[in-house]
Amino acid sequence: MTKHWPDFDIVSETADALTCFGWLVGIERQYRIMVEYGLPSASDTEAMWRRFPLVRVMSPLLEPNFDAQDEAPLPHVYFDEFDLTLSPLCLFDPGKDEWTRNDLIALSTVPWAADWLACYEGWLATGRWFGGGRHAARGERKGAA
Repeated sequence: MTKHWPDFDIVSETADALTCFGWLVGIERQYRIMVEYGLPSASDTEAMWRRFPLVRVMSPLLEPNFDAQDEAPLPHVYFDEFDLTLSPLCLFDPGKDEWTRNDLIALSTVPWAADWLACYEGWLATGRWFGGGRHAARGERKGAA
């Protein structure tokens, strides 16, 4: 990670898990993000961060907009039931195998997060999501894939 993103700090690294923090720029703002990923384990196979890398925006926190024309109250996230503003970003479609364990997080997930942040700033300004991706059907709750 630090080879490609020298400003990222690895805060926890074990044989089967990684947590790091770093700064990315959307269009106008700088964001501190957290990336966490762990290899699947027999005791915790359902944890989302063990199936694919999770990215959360730590600062500034995401700003819900319940009146947004698209993707209210937050675009392309997996809603965190305890704190909406810390919802993990939806960066790819897990059902389409757009990311595999063979992909380097530094070369896939982190650039996708930077793109998501740019699209998020557009959504904040317009209420429209121009980032593409598969959307939940009307009336269907977005949640963990």
